[in-house]
Amino acid sequence: MNASPRDLLESLEKHRRILILIKGSPDPDAIASSFAISSICAELGITASIVSEKKLSLPENRNFVRALKIPISYIPPEPDVNDFDAYIVTDSQSPIAAGITGKLPCAAFIDHHEPGGEEIEAEFMIQDTNAGSTSTIMALILRDLGRELDPGVMAHVATALVYGVYTDTDKYSHAGELDYEALDYLSRYSDAGLFNTISSTRLSKTTLQLLKRAVTHGQVYRDWLLAGVGYVDAEHRDSIAIIADFLIRREKTEVVVVFAVIEDSKRDRLTVDASLRSSREQIDLNEIIRGITPEGGARKFKGAYQIHLDYFSHCPDRGLFWKIVEITTVDLLKRCRDERYITELKGFYRKFRKRVRNLFGA
Repeated sequence: MNASPRDLLESLEKHRRILILIKGSPDPDAIASSFAISSICAELGITASIVSEKKLSLPENRNFVRALKIPISYIPPEPDVNDFDAYIVTDSQSPIAAGITGKLPCAAFIDHHEPGGEEIEAEFMIQDTNAGSTSTIMALILRDLGRELDPGVMAHVATALVYGVYTDTDKYSHAGELDYEALDYLSRYSDAGLFNTISSTRLSKTTLQLLKRAVTHGQVYRDWLLAGVGYVDAEHRDSIAIIADFLIRREKTEVVVVFAVIEDSKRDRLTVDASLRSSREQIDLNEIIRGITPEGGARKFKGAYQIHLDYFSHCPDRGLFWKIVEITTVDLLKRCRDERYITELKGFYRKFRKRVRNLFGA
């Protein structure tokens, strides 16, 4: 980490009322890291509110929040920023937030994804791609601060962070040195019983139905598996990420892409959401996603993107509209795979020519 945790305290102490924003769909890593920094704020006497752009969609995530008593509220499309004097973003490729950035200063931005490329303005920033999760970074910040939280609070925060590391490293299968360093620290405070209760939550009926659809309708193109699962209510949008995690372990492919049309009837919103998983560290999912849209990003092994389609939310022929989305998305992803294949081929020939020249002293 290239920033001092002490600098974080200095940044936080400039403010009295802080909005901790969870961007996009709230997953355990985003929730846990937000919970940790809100607990640091509370210890400093700072009022901090965790708010999410979207509601929890998976039963296991709702159980996680409920079991650890994590306070999360939800904001309208245009949030009222008058109650705050700064905001914080964790576990997102960018701290830029519609309706907030430009109105409030960003007190802290903490993340583990590949940088998005835009200029970032934050009073405190850590963006460490060597960490398998943002929860890893927050655990190491807590350790290096050397400040004691209330024991009851610390037990819940540590358990939340362990679960954040667990889920974002695919049950530790992609955990690295920093993640194990964080887990070693967290093990002193976390509640094993609570963790076991949270991690054993069964998948919802909706997720299982969508998984069956993905397995049935998925198509393999070269070494990629592409699976469209149709229309999904916004309350279940996180199911596509769960399905992508399952398929990359089950199928012998290098990349899995699961996509759906997400319907949010309460906000009259319509999007295409896609979750990408890879089985090879060398595959740059972030580069693939950035070639499709700026609305997304990735780290090693996993990523996601979103395409807004609000204009089509009242299309009278749902079957035809899904078919257009499916054909377009599959064709686009096939072209992404072909472009990557050509790039790999060129790289192979460059290395081959170099070896030949070295061999003959050319």
